[in-house]
Amino acid sequence: MKMYDAVISGAGPAGCSAALTLARKGRSVLLIDKARFPREKICGDGVTAASTSMLEEMGVLELLRQKPGSLNLFKGATFVSPDGTVVRGRILQNGTLQGDSYVIPRTDLDECLVSRVRDYASITFLDNTTVNALVMDGDRARGVSTSAGEFSGSVIIAADGAWSPIAKQLDLWNRDKIHQGFAMRAWFSGVEGLGDSIELCYDKSMLPGYGWIFPAGQKRANVGVFLLTRFTDQRSTKRLFERFVNEYAYAKAKLKYATLEPGTLKSWPLPFGSFAGRRGRGNVLLAGDAGSFIDPITGEGIYYALKTGRYAAEAVAHALERNDEFAALTRYEQLWRGEFSNRVYFPGYAFQHFMNNEWFVDTFMRYTARKQHRADLLADVVAHNRKRRDLFKLLNPFY
Repeated sequence: MKMYDAVISGAGPAGCSAALTLARKGRSVLLIDKARFPREKICGDGVTAASTSMLEEMGVLELLRQKPGSLNLFKGATFVSPDGTVVRGRILQNGTLQGDSYVIPRTDLDECLVSRVRDYASITFLDNTTVNALVMDGDRARGVSTSAGEFSGSVIIAADGAWSPIAKQLDLWNRDKIHQGFAMRAWFSGVEGLGDSIELCYDKSMLPGYGWIFPAGQKRANVGVFLLTRFTDQRSTKRLFERFVNEYAYAKAKLKYATLEPGTLKSWPLPFGSFAGRRGRGNVLLAGDAGSFIDPITGEGIYYALKTGRYAAEAVAHALERNDEFAALTRYEQLWRGEFSNRVYFPGYAFQHFMNNEWFVDTFMRYTARKQHRADLLADVVAHNRKRRDLFKLLNPFY
């Protein structure tokens, strides 16, 4: 049986990012996914410049440019408070990123990621193949058991989503309700008044979550709600979604003549990066949603999936160079925690508590709306163009 340097479960952004990074380092990779590609993937579909710069490096953006309708540019972010205050910020006004931000349907994004994976002879890709469990040898995973048989790898990367069977098997699954959220979205056609900004609407019934309208060209939009489990009952998701599109004034005006596209209303879980657990055990690493790498303020996960996939690959390469498979986890924890833990996830989790207060959100948005540089800062933070700690500048009355 062939021994791969890495076996990766899940061919979404995290898994493909890991596979491509390892292939460029000359490593052999087995990438497995239960779906047959192309396939639909539910998501908000917002992809910021921080992500597109990585997609450019991977050669994926080049493929997306060849698919008409895949890249829907947005240049700003509009925020609407419970009292109706509108904040219109522009992205890349004060930051350092040079790329563009887009709404990219995940079907197209993931298809192009997989297409790039197929270009590498050192990556063996198996779709329509289900990973059932890790095959353990004491504390070490020697491979995975799948619907197509067993496969062996020096290191296993689980990039198999929020319901990761590998994370559950290792008892690393995020069960902490205070570090979880969920979302529901649908695609709408015939949406009026769409511009070049994504729109985030903070209705008091959803705080600290929000409703969104993301423009995707030709009067089409991805519309959804982002909710936190600790503040609302998950069973009320559909009711809150319907209230947002039918009763919330800002959304109702845009969707008045719009049509919900059949079969597109779907929900999914969001495990937050503020979850304190380790993202692996032994020679197994968790990346993307499987490792709870979701932004606790915005619910965004694509950037963190791409980044943690890359970090996992770098950690694997580091360990194999030292002939020590278990060194991968130590290195991986250093990489992701060094960038995200104290700089993004825990400040974001702390800010959730402010955003749970309707009076605070209204006051915060009114203050931010008074000066353009404040609005731009807020948009830039959401777009990963400014550091998360810069958000706290907006709590300074003299900024």
